[in-house]
Amino acid sequence: MDLNKYLNNVAPSEPQYSKEEYAAMKKTEREAVWVQVDARMGEVLADASTLQGFLDFMSQCRNSLPNQLLLSGQNADITDARTFQQWKDAGRHIRTGEEGYTAIVGQVYENNGRKASGYNIGKVFDITQTRGRPVPPPAEYQVDELIAASIESSPVPIQISDSLPDGIQAQYVPKNRTIYVRNGMDAGTTLCAIVRECAQADFHKDYTYNRQAYAAPSYCAAYMVAHRYGLDTTAFNFDRVVALYRNLGKEQQRGFLSDVNTVGGGLLRSLSRTLAVQTRELPAAEYAVAVPPAKKPSRQQERG
Repeated sequence: MDLNKYLNNVAPSEPQYSKEEYAAMKKTEREAVWVQVDARMGEVLADASTLQGFLDFMSQCRNSLPNQLLLSGQNADITDARTFQQWKDAGRHIRTGEEGYTAIVGQVYENNGRKASGYNIGKVFDITQTRGRPVPPPAEYQVDELIAASIESSPVPIQISDSLPDGIQAQYVPKNRTIYVRNGMDAGTTLCAIVRECAQADFHKDYTYNRQAYAAPSYCAAYMVAHRYGLDTTAFNFDRVVALYRNLGKEQQRGFLSDVNTVGGGLLRSLSRTLAVQTRELPAAEYAVAVPPAKKPSRQQERG
């Protein structure tokens, strides 16, 4: 039996490129992807509903901003996107026939004998495209638990204040490095107000801090947390945010969305870690010292 007819036609041969041709091809590929990123950024900031949808995506799919823009344009339901090798390292495998999504993939290479990092355009796969052990459903929390975790993970102290101006739910005061919160609000409003001001505190890095400059990113970060944990978000409105950023230059738009991604993602990570600690069951003490049984009083003591 001649196997050549089977083995020789398994796949078409890869085209051969010179070093210069390969570099030019990759450069063109990267440039095309960055054009897609900028175009998607314009779409995201075109109207309030599209921005809100992108914030939903940012809260569920943690990644770099360029990849969030790329991936959300390909499938808004992606939650955890990784390369083939990353999934393999995590003990999961890509299902047969699945096609990946275009993304910017980090790359480590050698340059004159030294390791350097860069990026390439590659494919990633969502967790729904993989097989492996069943994935446990995300934990659900009560609003009271979320409030406790947000206070615990706050970058600055939080205090109740009875002297906040009318209409102010909470306020980060940079001079005191403290967040002041109005008491007596409903739980959902309280949580969103605390998280928004935690974002303001995160933005306070040096003397250049300006509350108004970070008002929109902090508002969006608070929405990300509220959406991620299933709170009522009907009170959020992004018309003013879109009006502010829609007609700005690409660099300013990218800076705004990067701020939202960085601070919103940081708040989500801090909350997640704190919630995990708060809800973790204490293990039984493996080396606990046994408590001796109580001694019975002697008859002599009883008579006395």
